[in-house]
Amino acid sequence: MRTQIAPKSESVRGGIQIQSVSRALEILNCFMDTDELGISELSAEMGLHKSTVFGLVNTMVGYGILEQVPSTKKYRLGMTLFTLGNLALSRIDIRSEARERCFPLAQKYPATIHLATQSMGEVIYLDKIDCSQSLINASSVGRKAPMHCTGVGKAQLAYLPESYIDAYLTFPLKKMTDATITTREQLEESLREVRREGVAIERGEIEDGLTCVAAPIFQKDGLPEMAISLSFPYGRIGSVNEEDVKKDLLACTRELSARLGYRG
Repeated sequence: MRTQIAPKSESVRGGIQIQSVSRALEILNCFMDTDELGISELSAEMGLHKSTVFGLVNTMVGYGILEQVPSTKKYRLGMTLFTLGNLALSRIDIRSEARERCFPLAQKYPATIHLATQSMGEVIYLDKIDCSQSLINASSVGRKAPMHCTGVGKAQLAYLPESYIDAYLTFPLKKMTDATITTREQLEESLREVRREGVAIERGEIEDGLTCVAAPIFQKDGLPEMAISLSFPYGRIGSVNEEDVKKDLLACTRELSARLGYRG
């Protein structure tokens, strides 16, 4: 299904809309799956007269929203969109937006929410939300932890380049508990499962009794920017439907990834 530019709220959908602006945005939607389009093609796709489409396109070209391809005389997206898109991405405070989107998860589940990034083979905890009494000792904001035994670590490690994983595995995998992964074969199988499921599951690998469900937030280039986890201490995971946790977490991280320009 084609991703479309559409009103963000019901108040906008139900309010006054300027027809020419709506049609200009519909023209942009036509380029979601196609690099170049001519006036006739746009006219046919939109169901509008060619003269109407030409007037709209000509105006958009004047503002750099579209540009004409000299060799084909067709039109493509203009550099103004590229400039505006980069400005929008640069002004996103993903940590703040992640915290806002994580609060409903912390209220719905008896879990501690973590937001973490990674650097030089370690995860770094950026934020921690707990709407109930925290029973987790392995994390605090600013603290670092190994990637191979944390949900947020494995969620990111699975999508980093193979060269990164090879470099990570040149060092011994530190054993934190009896459940900690300590061999290359175990870690590679665990990372394959993360890629299959879209989430990382960690059961008592960094702290006894702790179950963690984590998923990555992707940058535009498909590399992980951060990861979010729901950590359930001492049997709390048994009080919830684990599939619902995965579904809600993925909805959150996919929305945040889209905010960073990821379209995977």
